[in-house]
Amino acid sequence: MQHLKDLGDDLRFRSVDDQAPGSRAVQCLGHWLTYLTDRADLPGSAALIPMTSFLGMHWISGQSPLEDEDLATLLAWIDPPRHAASGRDAALEAEDPATHRPAGPATDAPFDNDHLAPLFDAYARARRRALDHEQTRTLQELDRLLATYLQPTWDLMWQAYTLLQALPEAKSTARRWDHERTVFTDECIYLTQDGRPRPARDNAIAAAVRLARMEHAAVAFAAERTADDPFVRAELRTTGKAFGGTVTTIDAEHTLRGPSGRTQWRPRLTVSTPDPVPMEPGQLLACHTYRSARYKICEVTPADGDTLVELEITAGMGTMDRPNHAVLPDAGAFLVFTIAPAPYRMPEFPAREQTPWTHGGPPADQPDHSNEDEGEGEEEQ
Repeated sequence: MQHLKDLGDDLRFRSVDDQAPGSRAVQCLGHWLTYLTDRADLPGSAALIPMTSFLGMHWISGQSPLEDEDLATLLAWIDPPRHAASGRDAALEAEDPATHRPAGPATDAPFDNDHLAPLFDAYARARRRALDHEQTRTLQELDRLLATYLQPTWDLMWQAYTLLQALPEAKSTARRWDHERTVFTDECIYLTQDGRPRPARDNAIAAAVRLARMEHAAVAFAAERTADDPFVRAELRTTGKAFGGTVTTIDAEHTLRGPSGRTQWRPRLTVSTPDPVPMEPGQLLACHTYRSARYKICEVTPADGDTLVELEITAGMGTMDRPNHAVLPDAGAFLVFTIAPAPYRMPEFPAREQTPWTHGGPPADQPDHSNEDEGEGEEEQ
């Protein structure tokens, strides 16, 4: 990813020469590389996803996280060929660079020195001598060499794509994809109407805004994954950040007086769970079955090996006049409750001219030396 970032930074600041139409295309390529790599930093973005990271979200191998960055060995673990005795044996076989060549910014040195370098040298000699036929032949050889070298990796990408395509689509995927398309459209409009390259470095305000958006995206994506993926919920149950249990009782008629004195409908339910519940009363929870609802822990009571958790529905249930009974579970239903993400509000950032000069604002006031200059002049006279 860093290689693409550096390449985008280099290309988008290239000068455009009207006499060389290709120069504008090079600058445009740099612009889109920067856009894609910036979007890739946002959790949940679909603009540019490393295949190994995508696979690691859904499968576990017997390798270390660093080893999982190799696509060949990762796929060997999770989808070994039929002749392999196990994923481990397939991964050991995939570590052989002769059959599974590395591909990316850092290739293997023997390939660079023994195959690529001679062709580059031959092309440079042909260009100096203006031998068009020799240049064409060298480029064709280079094309065949790279196609042969990269074909195994290309096949692995399609193998990984087939595995991912077989997974059921998460409910929140459509919302994220619609947002991704909207952001892409906005970028196209900017490129058409303005077209200036993004700055090499963000100023203090832009950096703070970007960091806030990344933090919000991380929280939102984690919440959506929790609601979509039962394995994520299972992991949270092992760490005490979620609990699953059976609804034993429900009080659908429970009400209370609000701050204004009006009667508010606040149904309550009791859940019996074998999981540890280290959460305190008042903690807000979410449930994947009723995504629009929110629950507040009223009381946690140990009982006969299990724990009874009394919950109150605080959001998504409608009002006394227009109640939403769809959020009321049935007695005996098994539900998993997770910690609800806190409501997000974008922080208010000052305008650039309101920041100190050390953070990109106006320059510091310079002392007035006009009187000193006049005094020095009089002394000289």
